[in-house]
Amino acid sequence: MLENIAAENNSSEKYYYSITAKGFYLQSDMDLYANKPSDLIEIPEADYMAWCNPPEGYYQVFDDKGPRIEVLPEPDYQAIADVNRKTLLEEATQTIIVWQTKLLMGRKLSDTETESLNAWMDYIDVLNDTNISDAPNIQWPIKPTA
Repeated sequence: MLENIAAENNSSEKYYYSITAKGFYLQSDMDLYANKPSDLIEIPEADYMAWCNPPEGYYQVFDDKGPRIEVLPEPDYQAIADVNRKTLLEEATQTIIVWQTKLLMGRKLSDTETESLNAWMDYIDVLNDTNISDAPNIQWPIKPTA
């Protein structure tokens, strides 16, 4: 069950939980419940308090195994970096789409447009070559200014 992380309190309150209702019930309020679940299980006050106020690095779980706190999983930094790269690539693609369309139509780009398109294409190449296995310590390339 829950780790006894919360400090003990000397109150006489009793705490219960119901797996079917996925909720907590206080002994002092039992007469208020018209339809109490039949599967009420007493839980130590310290466990109840820990669940209500999980310490940093923990989160609340209430499932078929009952209420408990668990350690937060480590973030998947590589997946986060992959999403970040895809977002940056999409932004870059949106930036160059007008220039690409002009070229596909046989129109000429100005010198400034050509320089910008080349800068963005270089940026896209560097993004695609960026090693995300070092996440979260990734040196992302700087976006072109033009």
